[in-house]
Amino acid sequence: MSKAWYPVIDYVKCIECGACTRKCKNGVYDQEKAPTPVVILPEGCIQGCHGCGNLCPAEAISYVGEQKSKGNDCGCSCSCTEDNG
Repeated sequence: MSKAWYPVIDYVKCIECGACTRKCKNGVYDQEKAPTPVVILPEGCIQGCHGCGNLCPAEAISYVGEQKSKGNDCGCSCSCTEDNG
């Protein structure tokens, strides 16, 4: 888990589809506010994970700590490139 890596939501772009809140199983998002993505536990995010961002159709998710040269396959254990789970 990471304190230097977590999602940041651009609420202007966000369409509140709920894809990110359904994907994350680490408690990063407030499930009571879903489908609106509200980050309540940033330290629950896995360093380098792009799972929720890869699913966002509006491209409304960026990450604190991200280096722009990184591709979509982050190598974490959450199956970021898969849309199920």
